Amino acid sequence: MADLKQKSFVEWLVVRSQNGERDAFDALVKHWQQRYFLYALNRLNDREAARDVTQECLLSISRSLNKLADPAAFPKWGFRILERRCVDWQRKRIREKEVFQEQDELPEIEISDNAEEKLSVETLLSRLDAKLATILRLYYLESLSVQEIAEVQGVPSGTVKSRLYYARKLMLKVLED
Repeated sequence: MADLKQKSFVEWLVVRSQNGERDAFDALVKHWQQRYFLYALNRLNDREAARDVTQECLLSISRSLNKLADPAAFPKWGFRILERRCVDWQRKRIREKEVFQEQDELPEIEISDNAEEKLSVETLLSRLDAKLATILRLYYLESLSVQEIAEVQGVPSGTVKSRLYYARKLMLKVLED
């Protein structure tokens, strides 16, 4: 029941936002911003990049929200935009790595070790492969269907199902350790 109420609330906010109500758009952003950030963080494993990608996604949403014909499709539509921004960021990183590899000397990077982390859903997801963690997040935390996740990720629904199965197995193994 709560899931249906939440979906109806989001649809209502989208319709009001499309009608130009600034407060409704602010509420919509507030409702989704943290979710988008956590998705991007799991996908990219970089806090600053996740912030930037989330901001770019929200800007894209604000620019093209009026083009969204079905307010009920907003969650899938928004995550699809976010996924594309994540892929763009990863492509940019690959190009940057190629430039660094061409240099004679690479800059040194400090790596901090936080071994004393409290076990939570976020830390559990951070221990999994980014692709698996994002699928788990979309399925369990964002309540998207297998088909919707497939559309967001741009993969067949069978691939989503097998990744969900594999991710559950890995999650159990991590919890047992």
